[in-house]
Amino acid sequence: VLSAANMIDHNGNKAARNAVAMAKVAAPRATLQVLDQAIQVHGAGGVCQDFLLAAFYAGARTLRIADGPDEVHLRDIARIELKKARL
Repeated sequence: VLSAANMIDHNGNKAARNAVAMAKVAAPRATLQVLDQAIQVHGAGGVCQDFLLAAFYAGARTLRIADGPDEVHLRDIARIELKKARL
C-alpha cells in the first residue's frame, strides 16, 4: 500500500495503476485472514455480539466489494502484466 502511494506521488495515477490494484486485493485479504484467525481463537465468543470481531469481519468483508470485487482488480493486474510482457 505504501509502495502504491509512493508511486502515485512520484509517477502519477496511471503509472501506479498496477500497484494500486494489487493493494486493493492484498489489504482486504490480509485483514480477513487475521480476523478469521482471531475469531477461531475466540471460538463462539468470536462471533457473538459481546466482542467486536464479528462486526470487524463484516466491515472488512465489504472492503473486498466496495471498490470493485477482487476479480476486477485481478483482471486489471493480469491485463497490465500481459501488456508489459508483449513489449
